[in-house]
Amino acid sequence: MENKIVALEKLLPEFTQMFKIRYTILQKILEKGIVGRRTLVQELALSERMVRTEIEKLDEQGLIHISVKGMTITKLGEEILSSLYMPFHLLDELSRLEEDIAKGLGLKKAIIVKGDFAENEEGANGLGLAFSSLLEELLKDQMTLAITGGTTIAKMVEHMPSVAHHFEALHVLPARGSVGERVELHANTISVKLAQKLKAKYEVLTIPDNLSNQSIHFIKNEPQIQKILQKLSGTDMIIFGIGNAMKMAKHRKETQDVLEQLEEKKAVSESFRHYFDAQGEVVYESEVIGVSPTMAKRIPYRIAVAGGEEKALAIIATKALLKDSYLILDENAARAIMKQLSQGVK
Repeated sequence: MENKIVALEKLLPEFTQMFKIRYTILQKILEKGIVGRRTLVQELALSERMVRTEIEKLDEQGLIHISVKGMTITKLGEEILSSLYMPFHLLDELSRLEEDIAKGLGLKKAIIVKGDFAENEEGANGLGLAFSSLLEELLKDQMTLAITGGTTIAKMVEHMPSVAHHFEALHVLPARGSVGERVELHANTISVKLAQKLKAKYEVLTIPDNLSNQSIHFIKNEPQIQKILQKLSGTDMIIFGIGNAMKMAKHRKETQDVLEQLEEKKAVSESFRHYFDAQGEVVYESEVIGVSPTMAKRIPYRIAVAGGEEKALAIIATKALLKDSYLILDENAARAIMKQLSQGVK
């Protein structure tokens, strides 16, 4: 698709320019929820005449709804944004940076979202659109996918539009048990929300994730847990986050001994309750009920998600886990990664 998009831009530059303008207007209306024409003119730096003309065309196509309060996006408009995210992205200035990130980390593809996942609504909406678009590209009926919990993963699923296709034969599973007091960030909660947006089936894993190794080993032998674990071992896709080691260790309420061990061994990254140093070596691991890094490496489709400049070292440290995977990250993280790689961090 990349070569075709580049060829189209060279053959019809005026078409691709108009495509970018209409897509950007539609995306801004989605971000604002409800917005007036004057605000669009100011924020997009376009002429009032152009904005008025494009709004009329978007309204004629049923992509937006215009009322006395302003403009809102329709369900069809959301579907269009999601389906055209990748073509739009290939025409965007971040495409070259994506190629550099993918090459530097050995990825199948890097998808960079403008803005910052945590800091602004633009980044959160872009994250949801990027994820939805990638799923529509990769998902097939009869597949099974697993998803972890966490703040960024929860935000991504919350902001993704419902996909046009109904994946009625698709199964969504939590990749692990529950951790932390915020239920909305648990893998169970997020897997149910994702299944609802995909019109898919789901199952839950209703056990804590921060039990002792002895308790986890005992629970793993329960028939119901064994059934879920068998399904997870044969899953087709895993969606997971990458965290800062010490921040995640404290969030998981690891013991003081573990915290001291992580500091001593200079852990920088966490994923699947395994902690990595800057060279990608596992310096501490907890037994998990769910997907482990070893299991994740065998899953055909892997989608990692991480954002923020402070996550650069954490992402690089999981390079082995990310090999031949898809990585969705924000612009701040991407530029920080390239800076680290250019300085010789491996």
